[in-house]
Amino acid sequence: MLVRPRVGWYADAALSEDAFRAVCVGGLLGCTSAAASWGIVVPEGAGRRLQVSLRPGSTRLRQSNDPKRRARAGSDRAARWHWERCVHARSGWRVSPVDAILQMASCVDFRWLVAAIDSARCAAQHAALIDDDDLALLRRSLPEHLRAAVNRSDPRSETSGETFVRLELEDRRIPFEPNEWLTSAYRPDGIVAGWLPVEIDGMATHGNPEALERDHERDGTIALYTVPPLRFSQTKAVRETTFVADSIEAVWRRGRPPGLRRSAEIG
Repeated sequence: MLVRPRVGWYADAALSEDAFRAVCVGGLLGCTSAAASWGIVVPEGAGRRLQVSLRPGSTRLRQSNDPKRRARAGSDRAARWHWERCVHARSGWRVSPVDAILQMASCVDFRWLVAAIDSARCAAQHAALIDDDDLALLRRSLPEHLRAAVNRSDPRSETSGETFVRLELEDRRIPFEPNEWLTSAYRPDGIVAGWLPVEIDGMATHGNPEALERDHERDGTIALYTVPPLRFSQTKAVRETTFVADSIEAVWRRGRPPGLRRSAEIG
């Protein structure tokens, strides 16, 4: 079944509401709206405002909630228009992952930009959305002062909280490896200096009683071999990154406990 979001435009009736509204305007889903539709992490609250990608020179634009009403730039408070040229061919109802991230560069701060790149490269939750060629294109296309976001991205970081904590610890010159195996059966969200495990717990995977029980059992087992992991919530890692990094740094600076075996020696 097809629907007509505006005169001369037709779409699958199963199209999401945001995508339908973007087509109503006369463009495609862009920026954080497109990124979220691809499964790329975006800042909290990003979905409150529709992001629409338009071709330069687009005319006869409409309100996102009413395709019969004409709109001018800035007149539709429910939507933000992006006039940037796309580096990938425009097709379907949303821009490509690379173009979504490029448009995000003008809307989010540096750490969220890195988190989005990490998310697009990470294959833990879904197939990687950008390959090495896309990554090089992204770096060339970003403003010069933001190209460091590509340099500092790491596909091993699986959540925005992990990215935020990793970047803060890197800034402090604290050795941190994301999602590396500490034992043959245990891979924490991060390891500091090869011996201090760090976990960033999100509600999606740690918010039910069964998951909490598994976490506590695992922590007790790990304590037999190394120090128990430092646990922080995803919300704390994103909103209070400095506090999380301060806590990790304090434990790290106290040093490895006497007699603690190195991870390579733990079975």
